[in-house]
Amino acid sequence: MARRSRLLAATAAGIALVAAPAAAPSARAADTVDVQVPNGTFAQPVAPDNGTAAGHTDWSPDNTGVVFGKTLSQHPRGYQAAALNWNGAALTMRTRLWGVKAGSSVTLTWDDSPGVDRRCKPEQVKDGQTYNVSLITTGPAPDPVVTTKGTDTVGTANWTSGRVFEFTATEDNPMVSFDSAEQRDSLSCGPLITNVAAKQTPAPVDQKVRKEQLPAPKAYRGNDPLEPGVAVDDCEGSPTNCVFTADPRYSYQYYGQTRIVGEVYINCTRNAVVDDRRMENTEPSYDNLTQYYALKGAPLVPSRSDISQSRPNLAAQAAAGFSTAGGNSAAVNTSNPLTWSRTTTKQLNPTIQPGEMSWIEVQPARERVTGSFTNARNKYRLDAVFDVPSASLPDRYYQRSGPLTETELQRCGSARPTAGTPDNGAGTDKRLLTLDAPPAGAEVLGVIASMRLQ
Repeated sequence: MARRSRLLAATAAGIALVAAPAAAPSARAADTVDVQVPNGTFAQPVAPDNGTAAGHTDWSPDNTGVVFGKTLSQHPRGYQAAALNWNGAALTMRTRLWGVKAGSSVTLTWDDSPGVDRRCKPEQVKDGQTYNVSLITTGPAPDPVVTTKGTDTVGTANWTSGRVFEFTATEDNPMVSFDSAEQRDSLSCGPLITNVAAKQTPAPVDQKVRKEQLPAPKAYRGNDPLEPGVAVDDCEGSPTNCVFTADPRYSYQYYGQTRIVGEVYINCTRNAVVDDRRMENTEPSYDNLTQYYALKGAPLVPSRSDISQSRPNLAAQAAAGFSTAGGNSAAVNTSNPLTWSRTTTKQLNPTIQPGEMSWIEVQPARERVTGSFTNARNKYRLDAVFDVPSASLPDRYYQRSGPLTETELQRCGSARPTAGTPDNGAGTDKRLLTLDAPPAGAEVLGVIASMRLQ
């Protein structure tokens, strides 16, 4: 994927950037929420106050470059800082903005300074140093667009606070990149960045997504995409391998489409009829992990049951995270559990008037749960969606009745269907079947038998 960004305007607070082709819509304060930026102040690894430490935890690639200690970086708030040039190379540093959905408006902020390495030359830092900030997406790679303030003294920082980059996310968990454009003599002299933070105006929840066709799961190892099945197997490996965190912004309760349950009763009589019936309704669960395996041609076993049977450890982790999100920090004895399937039995006694038909409809209460499984040990993350019966919202039952259609009226008015059964009890002249002549001698025997009965 290529990078893209555009210079919008220079401001007192810094440089405002916006992703092409158009500016992201302005966010209302009430809609704006913080976005998790792992290690945004480069506190890990911990460097000596006046020295450096190799790498930058949770950023990619994490095995190149260094972070400068608090004293060496000279940030006014005491933060460590990451160098965009080191060990003879111009570096690229990337991180994902977790929990940001495609279509969300994002504002990325950070602080920068020219390099403070003693190997810098005065001409390298006098007019500032250039680098690019971009959203990793399709399109051509941009030219460098950001320049730090300059400094007249080698080894002295000159921090700018509140640089701004605005964009609309083109995918879930979008990746942003900081790329040095310093290619001069000393390649260990490059700009410093720190205090990377983000806010977003979340994209609207699309409640038109069918439970039978949920969006595909996504998995990552660090910042790199991972085959979802690897993360599923990892979570299933032990009851405590993964922690599930529900996202309340994209989780919601709703009523499903109404459907007829039981029989349709048509009353062709002249009297009202009470239809005593025992109705049973089953609400199954759906999830994008089960659907993912089915689309791969390797359905889970049992393939048509809920995931609590095919992946019980993973399902238990999801249930615990759901309860925690509902305000139950211990995730036990909850009045609103994550219910994987539900069967309801009701005894109903609808009354059907003459010349009417009657039926029962149910509108099921369901819960769409969106969230992520994480394993801090190996930095796995799995984004999943579950659609289950709601335990805190009641189902709706409708007793419906209405006039008969033309076809039903004709059925009610048609002749009673009977079999053409012969009746040989009638007189010999009215019998429906002709009897064969009796065998010889049978008539005499019949007369003697008759005389004895008399």
